[in-house]
Amino acid sequence: MSNNLIRSILLAVTLAGASVASQATPVTVTFNEAGAPGLGVLDGTTFYQSYGIANFTTAIRFGADPRLPDDGFGITNNGSSGSVIFGEDISALGMTWAVSGQGVTFVAELYDAADLLLETFSSGGVGLFGNASFAASNVRKVVFHDGGTQVAIDTLTYTRGTVPEPATLALVGLALAGAAVARRRKA
Repeated sequence: MSNNLIRSILLAVTLAGASVASQATPVTVTFNEAGAPGLGVLDGTTFYQSYGIANFTTAIRFGADPRLPDDGFGITNNGSSGSVIFGEDISALGMTWAVSGQGVTFVAELYDAADLLLETFSSGGVGLFGNASFAASNVRKVVFHDGGTQVAIDTLTYTRGTVPEPATLALVGLALAGAAVARRRKA
């Protein structure tokens, strides 16, 4: 084997490995996981770190609430706003939300690591519960509130890690094609 062929193969393997290593991982958190902390204030909890959640602020875990249509478990804002803080960038965030009564507006805001607002959702005071989904990436914090009225969220879905960009996949393909051409020339 020539040195060029070996280099081409090593480059292809390295690029393919980098592409695989950066694959995104979908996550669902229902706040009813086995071993979850007891009902009550979640500030400073470490249980959800395996889900990429670093912390909560002014959030309370509760259960058996009919406002949440899925499993009745969730978290509510303990004050004017609650937040979920992620220990890494996440994307494609979705959640179930609920409010305490008709005409109450649910608001969720997404922030990046520099605390810059990325995206906002508002129910506009319509409905008692629903789903919110966001397209933003590089999300580090979700703040949910309604000016002091209790609101709740549940069934967080999001993606951890990064999705390989088309340019990265094109480089992998190009490296593999180069290795194939080099191999044919050698043969």
